[in-house]
Amino acid sequence: MTKLNRRQMLAGAGAGSLLMTLKPKSALAQNWPEQAVTVVIQYGAGGGTDTIIRALAAALEKQFTVGIRAVNQPGAAGALAAENVLGRRPDGYWLLGNADYNKIFRVLGYTQDAPWKTWQFYKIGRSLPAWAVPIDSPFKSLSDVVEAAKESPGSVRISNSGIGTVWHEATLVALEYPTGAEFNHIPYQGGAPAALAALQGEADVVATGIQEQVEYLRSGRLRNIGVFLTEPLTVEGVDEPLQPVTDAIPGAADIGLIQGVYALAVQRDAPQEVHDMMRTAVAEAVKDEAFTSVLANRVMFPEFKTGEEVDREAALFESVTSWLYYENGMEGLQSTPEELGIPRPQDFAASWPPEDYSPKF
Repeated sequence: MTKLNRRQMLAGAGAGSLLMTLKPKSALAQNWPEQAVTVVIQYGAGGGTDTIIRALAAALEKQFTVGIRAVNQPGAAGALAAENVLGRRPDGYWLLGNADYNKIFRVLGYTQDAPWKTWQFYKIGRSLPAWAVPIDSPFKSLSDVVEAAKESPGSVRISNSGIGTVWHEATLVALEYPTGAEFNHIPYQGGAPAALAALQGEADVVATGIQEQVEYLRSGRLRNIGVFLTEPLTVEGVDEPLQPVTDAIPGAADIGLIQGVYALAVQRDAPQEVHDMMRTAVAEAVKDEAFTSVLANRVMFPEFKTGEEVDREAALFESVTSWLYYENGMEGLQSTPEELGIPRPQDFAASWPPEDYSPKF
């Protein structure tokens, strides 16, 4: 079992955070699940991770004979929730409601192990980064935002779901690194409070997934100024198509289109019986009509992956983000990707799979 670095997590989450004590492994029950299952969600209530994980839990309950309890434990870019689950016996009764494969944990010093060594991810969906402003904002486009930040570095406040998270990453990749603009990034414990911050005047721009902004767009309280795509996106209930980030910053997508990804994660050393059941059950759950309806309403996209395919994707995401942050001098990194043995993105194909890799399926 991997033990996360508590000192680094506490530094990232604040001294008041509570962490679980690690418990030893023991013999595990057969015929899983025979009792209620708990899913610990890495971000706060109302955001994209919370929405999709709770919708999946409801779909899974239709297949299981036991209940599924979902609880939120935000903080430290998801590391507090991960530590909680890793502190439990790996018997499948405590699962992680995951976003983005814990891809920044190693460079932030939270763990030494690659994501695929600790977890088996069951990918359930994805979403798009987007930027919005209050309806009365003087900013009419992403170009306006970038120009203001270049003229007065640090003056434009952009709320996000946490430093190092995918919505923060999207702003760095699309708006900051290609243009030389300097923003004041304001972290919150999830996309929902980040969106609310813009409405309350705590931020000039909100950078989250479109799912955390869409109801405010429909009600006319927020106005979209860009989405991380190369073509416009039409959203039901929103009058104007969302404009692609590449309209304002042509080089924004040079690294590729960044997306949020969501998964149910099980400790990798859980019994194979648990993994076999999860693979079958989650594959069915992502096709559930109620699940897909929730995602469609929030402009999210169901997608199932697991096994070697998702292990490779998780490792690639870690490679791209770790090297991106390191090469652009992001503060707070505790180790370099090279020190951790994380291959550069251009070398990834030749390095996968690692010599010690063993797929669950």
